[in-house]
This record gives sequence, structure tokens and C-alpha cells, in this order.
Amino acid sequence: MKELIKKILPVKTRRKILESLNRFWVCFCSKLPVKNRILFYTIRSNNSLGDNSKALFDALDCKKTVFAHKLPHSNIQKVIAYYKIITSKVIVTDDYCRYMRVVKLREGQKLFQIWHGCGAFKCFALDADTDLTKQQEISVHSQYSAVAVTSEKAKKVFAGAFGIDEEKCLVIGIPSTDYSVNCKDEIRNEILSKYDFLRDKTIYLYCPTFREKDGIRTVFDPQIDWDALSSQLGKNEIFIISKHPHADYNFLNKTYDNIIEFHGESTLRLTAVSDVVITDYSSSVHDAVLLGIPCVFYCPDFDTYERNMYISFPEDLPGEMVTDWHSLLTAVRNAKEKPPEERIEKFRLEQLSACDGHSTQRAAGLIKGWLE
Repeated sequence: MKELIKKILPVKTRRKILESLNRFWVCFCSKLPVKNRILFYTIRSNNSLGDNSKALFDALDCKKTVFAHKLPHSNIQKVIAYYKIITSKVIVTDDYCRYMRVVKLREGQKLFQIWHGCGAFKCFALDADTDLTKQQEISVHSQYSAVAVTSEKAKKVFAGAFGIDEEKCLVIGIPSTDYSVNCKDEIRNEILSKYDFLRDKTIYLYCPTFREKDGIRTVFDPQIDWDALSSQLGKNEIFIISKHPHADYNFLNKTYDNIIEFHGESTLRLTAVSDVVITDYSSSVHDAVLLGIPCVFYCPDFDTYERNMYISFPEDLPGEMVTDWHSLLTAVRNAKEKPPEERIEKFRLEQLSACDGHSTQRAAGLIKGWLE
């Protein structure tokens, strides 16, 4: 039937019909009563919540529902998303909720942004080139009732990036950081029990962020000779790779005993068992800092990377930056032996001052105040 419709109706006609149906559905849902429940909306994973949202979800003992689907959404998923958004008292999101370009919050509804990344690090939203126009960006973010941020510096940055008043940006920390602060030993023991081959190893975790060109995501080549790196690693050293959720490709095309591409484990949990974290422009640096793990910043595309930063890069980084993979292993070993403790602490205070292990409690308290 789908193929028949495509043959009979031109693209523009089909789009107009769908837009009309969409407007009708939004109008219909707006006539339904708002339920005293919390919707957790995410586009970062399918059928599950990320660390940040899950921490808050588990802390709330009330009526909850979840919409967790990566983009693009099917027509059925769009129908469900609109219904849940329009009829939920509180909407919690950890990323873009593009449906807010169409939906207007009803009386008593609240939209809470708990963003997936900490601090004021890599430019985003209105401060970055995305596939949305400036007006579309503003319409996505303009209705936030509150935004959880991790420091006073981050407060100013998030307000500017979302185009909202600073007073809506609350310096309460974000929920996932509690896990890092309070449960480091627990996480480490869980991972080592699950992956016994990591026990008694010196672990280097590589977690690069995604890349894009003109706002469109591209495949990232880290420019590492994996064969040579494998041969240079010591007997008790192991190099593990944790890809960004948006990277739907593999870095390795063969199997190594000492270089492993992990699937199905969050970067946060892998960070807890690492001796050194190797990253670039990724907010995973914040997890490492909270866990007290030194970082090395491997940026082979430093001169061409599209995004701007909110910090002086690399001067304000809590670790050394290298651009050539031949220097990487030396930098990583140096970071393990002599962590730059003063730089790490300065970064923590500027970026993560509100992350004291009680962020989930504060966020949950805010939501409970919104519910009947």
C-alpha cells in the first residue's frame, strides 16, 4: 500500500497531507486532559534511558512514562510522541525535543531540560551550526521551565545557547554526576566482574565525540595505525574504545588482543575502570574529572574541527593535547604517572562546582513541586 501511495501521489502532496494530519492530531490531543505524570523524552537511545535520565527516573516515585527513540521517528512514533508530550504534566528531556516547534505548553505543564553533557565546553544549539535554522533552534528551546546546569559558568553559557533567561538555568548539577561522585568503587567492581580480562590491566579508554560537516554528521577517521599501536602497548596495557552514541560505524576492521571496541557499555561506566581517558572535544572529560582520572586530548583534526569551544583550547584543558598519534602513547603514560592535579582541580571548580553527589535529589525535588 505504501508503495502504491508513493506512485500515485507526488512528494509535495504526500507531505501536505501528513502535515494536515499532524496538525489535526496535535489539536485533538490538546483537547485531552493533562495527566499528573512525568514524561521522559530522549532521542539518544532506543527503548532505554541514558545515564542522566535514568538516574532521575529511578529517583521519582510517581506516575512516569518514557519515549526513547533515535531520530528519524516513524509516523507511528510521532503520533505517540505528540500524545505523550501534550498530555503529560512534566516533560523531562536530555537533548533536543523538536516537537516543541509545534507544541505549545498548556497551563500547568513544565518542560525540564537536564542535557546530556556537563559544563561549558563545546559550543551547541544557537552557538553552533546545526541542521536547524536560528528560528527553529529558538522554538525548540524557548519553552524550558528550567535547565539543570553544573556551575555558574555553565549557567551563562546554557542561557545563551538556548536563547533563554539566565534565571531558568539552575545551578543544581545533573543527575548522572551523582553516580560518578558516589559510586566509583561500585561501578569499577561491577565492570571488572563482568569483564574479567580487564582485571590487573592498565586501561586506556578512548572516547572521541562525533564529527560533522555543515551540521551533518560524518564518519570520523582518528588517523591511528592500529597495528602499530597494538605492537607498542605493553604486556599489561589495554586500549579500549567507547564510541559516541551517534557513531554508527566501527573504528577497527580486525581483532586485537589489546585493543577492544566496546559495545553495550556506557562511557561513564568504562571511565570508572580506566587509568587514563583519551578524548577530544567530548563532554566525557567531565566524568573523568569527577572520577579523578587524568585525561589526554587527542585531536588530530584540531585545525579543521568545526565546532567552537567555550574554553580556551587547549590552555584550559585538564590535561595535555596531542595531534599526532605517534605522541599519544607517551602522553598517556605520562598522564598516568604524573597526573596534572592542579589543572584538573581548576577545571572541576569552573565546570562542575554543583556536582556534589546530590544533584538527582535537587532535580527530583523540583519536579515533585510541579506535580499535584
